[in-house]
Amino acid sequence: MEFIMAEKVVEVTTHMGSGWKVTAQVREHLLVIDQPSATNEGANPLETFLFSLGGCISAIAKMVARERNITIRQFDVHVRAVMNSAGLLGQPSDDPVGFKEIAINASIDADLTDAEKNEFLDTVCNRCPVHDNLLRPSLVTHQVQH
Repeated sequence: MEFIMAEKVVEVTTHMGSGWKVTAQVREHLLVIDQPSATNEGANPLETFLFSLGGCISAIAKMVARERNITIRQFDVHVRAVMNSAGLLGQPSDDPVGFKEIAINASIDADLTDAEKNEFLDTVCNRCPVHDNLLRPSLVTHQVQH
């Protein structure tokens, strides 16, 4: 028997404030994106993007550990990305405008062998929606609201 779940919609509306500061009210949380060269009131968009990836992997790790009855004492994710900023600055480049590569390094403190930790992380990354969007991009459209 196949389990089918209803689609879930996730929405965020951002507001450009003064300077480079962008805010979004998400449930009861005020999220802030800013630039270090401006008022530096929040992480920049690229840092926030990488935080979303690491945060999603961490949440899925907790879910998988619970399903498998694994006690995870510590789960830290280091995300390192490399980009050529030429494209975002409007300069010609053969590199993508976004990141050229993203490396995820997870430190897992649990009673698992190295092979089991690797399998665990593979499972987690394969179930992480943010990770999946990087491997299989979603259709993204854009338009001006009238």
